Amino acid sequence: MITNARLRTRWVHTNIEAPYPFSVTGFNQLSTGRGVAFSAELVHPNLGVVGCIANGGYGGSTTFSPYDHTRFGKRNLEEFLRRCRQDGQPMDTGPVGMETLLNEIVNETETAGIVADMRATSQFVVRSRRPRETASSGPRRGAPLVYRGILLRRTDREDLAAELARDPAERLPAGAYWQMFDGLEWTPLLGEPPLAPEQINARLRRADQLTAGAPDRDTRLNAVPFDDQFHLSGTPAARFTLTGDATSRLCTDSWCQCARRKATVRFERWNGTTLEESGVVHAARRCRRLVRID
Repeated sequence: MITNARLRTRWVHTNIEAPYPFSVTGFNQLSTGRGVAFSAELVHPNLGVVGCIANGGYGGSTTFSPYDHTRFGKRNLEEFLRRCRQDGQPMDTGPVGMETLLNEIVNETETAGIVADMRATSQFVVRSRRPRETASSGPRRGAPLVYRGILLRRTDREDLAAELARDPAERLPAGAYWQMFDGLEWTPLLGEPPLAPEQINARLRRADQLTAGAPDRDTRLNAVPFDDQFHLSGTPAARFTLTGDATSRLCTDSWCQCARRKATVRFERWNGTTLEESGVVHAARRCRRLVRID
């Protein structure tokens, strides 16, 4: 039931802004000659299981069958839909919009599970994205593709993009692009660089200053104040790492799985004049694992 009009939540994987989250349990699916049949129980955050979502897999609509109309029925779900927005726009409140909502509840839950596995096994996940304005039938988000190892470097992600472009099975329609899950959000696989040119120049000037003040160009520094944001560890004239605190330890080959994070720390890894890796880690010394990548 909707009890407070001001309470809102955002579903990260489908970009729906809604009064509260839904999930599904007991998901089952079966390939048919015309598609995929599936069923799952709809879980309300306060009421628990309230009904069944199903699709016969023969080109028909996805439907919701409530278990108790007086507890939570179709009217309640219609009221919920009227207060939902996706990608910043109100959702269609007709039959098409209701089917979209039901499918997206399933997609949100399934993708959340894939991302949980990604964190647990140090994986990297991408999917295709087709914005609303380029698809007459509405926005489209492709099924997630999972890769072993975290592609922290932009050069590695460029290689993946080239690999996907060569694969006929992954050819994108007009207006679509690839997204990665950066640890917190879905962002373009090859988005804008994390630093503007003036920021890069400022970093390199400061590295030159530290190099000039060192006994020689091979001198290794440890957590030396770099500017008002970073400490530097490494060799300023060659490879060095910038961290937002005085702890140089980083575990960037795995994702943070801590239930709570009191603080996070930004980092950058440089090779000469090239920023190779950057992102955010959990600040706790016992962790120092990835929270988000740029």
